[in-house]
Amino acid sequence: MKNALLLLVILIASALPAAAQSAADGLDTTLVAYYRWCNRHKQDPEMLLKADTMFRLAGERQNPRMQSVALCLKTDYYYYTGNLDSLKVWVARTQQFTREHDQLTHYYFVWTRLITYYSKYSKYTLAQYELERFRDQAIRDDYKPAIAEAYKQLGHIYRTKSLYDTAIESYAKSIGMVERNNLKEVDASYLYLQLAELYTLQQKYDKAEEALRMSEKRILLPEHIWRTRISRANLAAMQGDFESAEEQVREIRKKSGGYVSENKIEEIELTIYKGTRNFQKALEIVNKQLANYEMTKDSLGSSHYFYIPMLASRASLLYETGSYKAAAEDLSRQAALARQKYESDNQEMLNEFATLFDVERHDREKVEARQQAQAERLRRARLFETGLGVILLLATAFIVILTRLNRRLARAKRAAEESSRMKGVFIRNITHEINTPLNAIVGFAELASTTPDDEPERSSYIDIIRENSGYLQKLIDDVLYIADIESSEAPPSRAAVEVDTCCRRCIDELSKHAPLATEIRFASDGEGRSPRIRTSCLLLSKALTELLRNAVRFTDPKQGVGLSYSLSEDGRSITFAVEDAGPGVPEGEREHIFERFVKLDSFNQGLGLGLAVCRLIARTLGGDVRLDPDFTRGARFLLTIPTE
Repeated sequence: MKNALLLLVILIASALPAAAQSAADGLDTTLVAYYRWCNRHKQDPEMLLKADTMFRLAGERQNPRMQSVALCLKTDYYYYTGNLDSLKVWVARTQQFTREHDQLTHYYFVWTRLITYYSKYSKYTLAQYELERFRDQAIRDDYKPAIAEAYKQLGHIYRTKSLYDTAIESYAKSIGMVERNNLKEVDASYLYLQLAELYTLQQKYDKAEEALRMSEKRILLPEHIWRTRISRANLAAMQGDFESAEEQVREIRKKSGGYVSENKIEEIELTIYKGTRNFQKALEIVNKQLANYEMTKDSLGSSHYFYIPMLASRASLLYETGSYKAAAEDLSRQAALARQKYESDNQEMLNEFATLFDVERHDREKVEARQQAQAERLRRARLFETGLGVILLLATAFIVILTRLNRRLARAKRAAEESSRMKGVFIRNITHEINTPLNAIVGFAELASTTPDDEPERSSYIDIIRENSGYLQKLIDDVLYIADIESSEAPPSRAAVEVDTCCRRCIDELSKHAPLATEIRFASDGEGRSPRIRTSCLLLSKALTELLRNAVRFTDPKQGVGLSYSLSEDGRSITFAVEDAGPGVPEGEREHIFERFVKLDSFNQGLGLGLAVCRLIARTLGGDVRLDPDFTRGARFLLTIPTE
């Protein structure tokens, strides 16, 4: 009755715990800190940037294991946000890296993410196809934990399809792998429990009893005893031993501490009430479950997998109680839903077969591409012989080219000198900017440690420490942010963004981290509803936040800061305006302020990176940022980006 939901739960619970295991192993504390943040914010777009940073840092430390974990985290983001296309891309990228660096645990982990996604959205044909490929590859690698995992998850899918004999065979193969190789990665107690439940469904009660005894012998954690107890209660109820089943259910409710779900307990009680002809109690349970499924049917497909059997159950109970009209209505609804399910399943199967055809065609195309590449290399080798003669003819042109190269070298020398100068400026600035908050943190920490707990100064010292720590973190984040964007070869990920929501989020985020004495006024376009653009919400929010932070820093608190936007006449671009009531920018400095490490006020904290970060993001998004020369009441910055 609940096979689809059951499959989703057991697939998620049984995925290979690669990332979690990797991060728990006494590794570099910086890498572990990045891992823990990403693992807590799996659906936050900022997680992608932090995972990239983690990958880069692990590479610098020559730690391919943590690099693999970083790639698994990025894959998890697309899994939890339901982005199938990106999920498939990152599964392939992660698998390529992990195989090249002999990280098989992570190789198979990301594969299970794709399989679980297909199962989560009821694409069982695709899930089975991937699982069979998963199993065959694990056999070729002789990687026994993955082989056992493959047979276990195949068992889940066969059970969902009501292919009980085939499911039992798959579970038995998984158990065989676990027992023969003493695998700790796969829970043998859980596998025996699945066998017991299947034998119970088939009314093979002796085999179910034997499987339950084996499950109890291999329990790893004390709380796992309750999942065998609930299976025993169900076995007793199915055999007609209702008194024993009721006693076991009472004990589970009293002692399990909520380990066993209420739904599972109610299923057994429903069997008991039906068997003892307490149809009124049975109806109460069925009506409660139908109400619960009604609330979740849109996300879980309850009308297909839950309503049909539950309506049939309620119809039979209503008939027993003499409510023939209501029973007929439920049977009518059941027939309509069964027809809908049949049509939907057929269409879904056709779609999945079409996808499989595309996958196989893609595989063939890759083989053909490799063959063509080999032929191309042979052709190039032949051309090389011919090219040797041409090289001799070109030698005479070398002198002319050398002259031009000398001029280019001169320009490169000047650029190198400028780069060296900027490096010196950066070192001087970063040394000064880091030492200032660091000295404050150390000094006030000593004061706080020697100040009695009941003195009010202690709280102010701690606030100063917290403020300087935050500023120090901001310095490091800005430097790493620029490095990440400039080193990234992939274009930013774009999605539909509601402009008003994005703007208000920037204001809220700025206020959250630093309570503002200056009011930030936001004015929408005035058309009645917020426009939607296609861009990177993460990068746009970062750029707007930097502009707002800069405006707040220099404005007159009584005047406040303004944020607004306007669409171009053709709707192909949008311009954000951030204006303040500060001293403005001298005419001679209007272009220099977007350069790195440029500060108009040397007494202001900061490296002078905020506006540089903003321009870098704007150009990454295909736009630019500039200072409005016509604005005279302070400074107005205009950020323009395309809407598509």
